[in-house]
Amino acid sequence: MLQRLSALLADRPQTAEAWLARMGRPDVRAADRTAFQAWLESDPDHLRQYEDAKAFQAELASLRGEFALDLARLRRREPRPARASRRLILAGGLAAAGLAAVVALPPMLAPAPEARLYESAPGQILDVTLEDGTRVTLDAGSAVSAAIGGDVRRVRLERGGAYFDVAHDADHPFQVSVADRQVIVTGTRFVTALTGDAAEISVLQGRVAVGRRDAAEPRALDGALPVAPGERAVFRAGEPVIRKAQADVETATAWRRRRLVFQDAPLSQVIVAAARYSDHPLVPADPALDQVRVTVVLPLEGEGALADRMAALLPIETARAPDGRILVRAQ
Repeated sequence: MLQRLSALLADRPQTAEAWLARMGRPDVRAADRTAFQAWLESDPDHLRQYEDAKAFQAELASLRGEFALDLARLRRREPRPARASRRLILAGGLAAAGLAAVVALPPMLAPAPEARLYESAPGQILDVTLEDGTRVTLDAGSAVSAAIGGDVRRVRLERGGAYFDVAHDADHPFQVSVADRQVIVTGTRFVTALTGDAAEISVLQGRVAVGRRDAAEPRALDGALPVAPGERAVFRAGEPVIRKAQADVETATAWRRRRLVFQDAPLSQVIVAAARYSDHPLVPADPALDQVRVTVVLPLEGEGALADRMAALLPIETARAPDGRILVRAQ
């Protein structure tokens, strides 16, 4: 306890609780924000510790409110519910231990913001600005749901891909759910892609932490992997391994320039990715597409239908089904 309290008085806080108190001041300086960002990035576990401290702060604020109500009932000598006695003891014990001095308690907690869905149509690339100033560009046929407000900045990639230019806010980390993993940042630029159960995160600027939510502790990231600029994290939903590799930023962001770039990719993957830009559904209809690998730059704009341009560049054959789908087979 003495070590925790002394950290609050230090010029440069060393603990999550100390940083929570420092960043909660109304006169927080730019130098403090820079130092806090450096502290977060110095260890992937620091973000989890900071979130835990904020959650404890909220819980303690709730207990303090209940404690005040209990005291008011006692002064009026009114009967109180039996379950309130435990709250009274717990809140009083926390105050006696000096824990209330460690964190700045808010007067009340804001309700969680409702999630809003943003969708782009097939062939459409959509730019969106969220309530916190974060800019999101949705790839064609993609969707994200965003809950932004108060202390919450949470987004989920529902399908497709998205580019994020996250507004910097060291006090409120930005969280993106991709498949069964979480991406947590305070301010950066990165690209996410979700194809079936395969996911990829490529970082252009800043740093992110990628991990799975701990089932026992929802506020924590289990096995967080730091990803730096020029790196990418690749994983599949349901599999424990996150693979980190060099990112090809030009390839990852090519769709923003209306083209798709593939290097040694299975034809089936090319078909699935291109389907988001086609006026008619493109359907891989041949198991052999998984065995043929190609390297190609596929323009998304040009004369004729996308399927026809693909047939001119790739070893595929296309056929129109009665229901309007375009069936794709290997040559």
